[in-house]
Order: sequence, then C-alpha cells, then structure tokens
Amino acid sequence: MRVFAFGMASLGAVILVVGCSSEAPTSSQVERIQGGTIDTTHTFAVGVCAGNGPGQCQLFCSGALIAPNLVMTARHCVQQPSSSTIDCATTTFGAQYGPTAAFYITTNASMFQSSKGWHQAKKIYTTTGTKVCGNDMSLIELVDNVSLSEAGGTFVTPVVQYPMTDHTKYSTTVTAIGYGDTSATTQDPGTRHILQNTNLACIPGDASIDCGVQTQITAAEFASGNGTCEGDSGSSAYEQKNFNKSIPLSFGVLSRGGSTGSTCEGGIYTRTDAWKSFLVATALTAASDGGYTPPAWTSDPPPADAGAPDSGTTADGGTPPPPGSLGAPCGDASDCNSGICLSNNGGQSYICSATCDPNGDGTDCAADGSYQCTASDGTGYCFPKPPATGDNEDGTLTGGCAIGKSDPSKPVPWGTLVLAGAFVAVAMVRSRKRPPQDP
Repeated sequence: MRVFAFGMASLGAVILVVGCSSEAPTSSQVERIQGGTIDTTHTFAVGVCAGNGPGQCQLFCSGALIAPNLVMTARHCVQQPSSSTIDCATTTFGAQYGPTAAFYITTNASMFQSSKGWHQAKKIYTTTGTKVCGNDMSLIELVDNVSLSEAGGTFVTPVVQYPMTDHTKYSTTVTAIGYGDTSATTQDPGTRHILQNTNLACIPGDASIDCGVQTQITAAEFASGNGTCEGDSGSSAYEQKNFNKSIPLSFGVLSRGGSTGSTCEGGIYTRTDAWKSFLVATALTAASDGGYTPPAWTSDPPPADAGAPDSGTTADGGTPPPPGSLGAPCGDASDCNSGICLSNNGGQSYICSATCDPNGDGTDCAADGSYQCTASDGTGYCFPKPPATGDNEDGTLTGGCAIGKSDPSKPVPWGTLVLAGAFVAVAMVRSRKRPPQDP
C-alpha cells in the first residue's frame, strides 16, 4: 500500500500496518476525489491556493466557507510538517509556507483561471497543538466578504453545537467535495469534484463505530471510507442527511489518507466538534472584521426543553407548531424542515423560519396573517408578528444558522500515514501565526 504525500507531492511505497512500517518515498504523485463528478454547483466548497497570484498556484488544497470572510481548511495546507510521512507520535508542524498575502481561495470550479471567484487571505489562524495528528485545522480570514449568492446561497455550518456522535441528529454517511485528482495515478489537481454517500469508517469513542485500539488516529479525528485523495486536503466531510436537504454541515477537514495502486483509500479528518472554541473565537473575530452578524453556530443552542418566547403559537392563541415546522424551536438548521433556523431577538432563542417576499404581507408565510416577512441582506424570512407592545416590535433579524442510512464499514488498521494535500514546493518567506486555544 502506498500513501499520500505532501510538500513535493512525493508518494512512497509505505506499508500501512499498526506497527508503522515504512520505506522511503520512491515516486512523485498527486491525487483527487475518485469516483466523483465535476461540481460547478456547491460554491461554498472552495479551492485553496498559494503562489504568485490567482490561477498561478504552487499549492493546491481545498476548503469550506464557514462565514462570508472565513475559510476552514487543513493546517498542513498553510504550514509545513516536519516529515512527509506522518507519525502521530513524532510529526509536528513547522513554519508557514509563505507570506499570508500569497494565499488565495476561489469559489470557481477551476483553479486554472485567474478572473473568477478569487479572494485573497488577510489572516491565517491555526490550532494550538504542535503535533499534526488531531491539530490539522486552520482558518483563513479573507480581505473581503464573499456574498451569499457567490457562496451558492448558503455558508457551511461546522458541527460544534452538538457532537458528531449524536446520531439522533446526524448520520454516519458523508459527501466529499474537493479539488484533488481522480485517482492515485493522475496528476491534475485543481478542478472541484463531488462524491456522495460515503460511509464513515470509525469515530474514536463512538459506541456504534469505534475505531478500537489505534496509534495513528486521535480522539480529535475520525476516519472515512474511500474517495478522497491528495489535493482534497482541507475539504469537509458533509453530513449526508442534511446535505440532501441543501444544508452543508461539516464534521471536519481532511488531513491524511492512503492508497494502493491507483486507488485512494480512506481518509482521516480533524473533527470540528473537537475544536469548537477555536472555531467560535475566530468566527467572532472575522464577523467583527467583516461587519456582519456572527453565524448562529457561534452561540450555544437553546436547552432541549426550552421554547422560543417569540414563537410557538398560532393565530388562534397557543398551540405550539409541530417540531421542524414554521415557528418551532430549533438548535440548528438540521432541526427544521426548511433548513433555516434563525433568531430575531439577538440570539436569545431560535425558531424554524422560511424565505418569503420582503415586500409582501406575510401571507406567503402563513395564510392566517400570523407571520410577517422580515428582510435581512435583501432576503425575506418568516417570523411571528410581534405583540402590539413589547420587545422586538421591529422584527429585526439579528442572528441565524440557515448556514448549516448508516452502514459504516468496519474499522481498518491505520499505520504511518501521510497528508492528503497536493502541491509542489514553493520557496517563499517563512512566517508563523498562532490561533485561539482548544483541547
């Protein structure tokens, strides 16, 4: 079995066994999502580039827009590890590949053009741990905000409000979207591809799909089935049940994986729920810099038994709406049939909403006139009409989380793996930045 490499895109003949046996790299190779199709639709899944400018990439990775000016990707896409073969006990992160201004992202399906969807990096944040395993996550704050329409009508919600092991909310099947190659024998990263309905292989500590005793996967990671390849580094694993409802919820970012012959095998991801405080703290900073309301996932969800004080009644006075329906209390987008969970009282409570005509009378929300259409950034959302007196009479929209069948395979033995980023060496001035803390 061979393994993904990074840096010079070297790929060696390394045996993946629990004992971590390995040989020196013997060839050069890069890889992409195999078995997938070209994806021009999901523009919240972005390409990450470092080099001499847009379209002149010397580094190819993938990422996800989790806010208008914030991209989540792998840390090894911005900082070079100490070894091209990853040993969880010893491999650490080193200096940043180059100056922050040399990094760009694109919402376009191709990274081989210089005029569409490009946005430059302003700041780079990384997790606090020094070892690669379990700490392979970084956030890129952009110089400008990506519009909701450019992001495809939604931003990605990192799974942080509830653990990914909550199978009452989440399945163990995912969608992968990335810019890598289609197999372990191709060399053409830079085009966005999608592969759906991949079963997770294991989640450490999860009773239903535990990883067992492993030395090359940490509690802050999980393993997926086949599909992702080198160049897909930093791409998200999108929970399938919600993805089917056009709600992109990210379990984590791709760190590393292996290959046999021309086949890319497996993938290990850094979990978003393990880095909640890092993600939330950075998102709050980015929102302040970008001048927009922080996404709702940066707040704690309401208690399970808490109703929403500005919702929960119909026009005839008091019958709570059914779970998931318009006006029902929600914790995140996955709780709502519409996929839209919003607040209009500063994040004190959230309800299931829906889009509507901001110039209308609200009857497209509810025929009985009990709802009004509140405008936010040009889009209308349904909220119960406020009482004649009291708080929130203007119906101001102040927060929201609109953005964002298990049969997993048996756990596989993981040995010494390498990172799944596809890029060539780039000689740039080294620098380093530090992020907020987490586990």
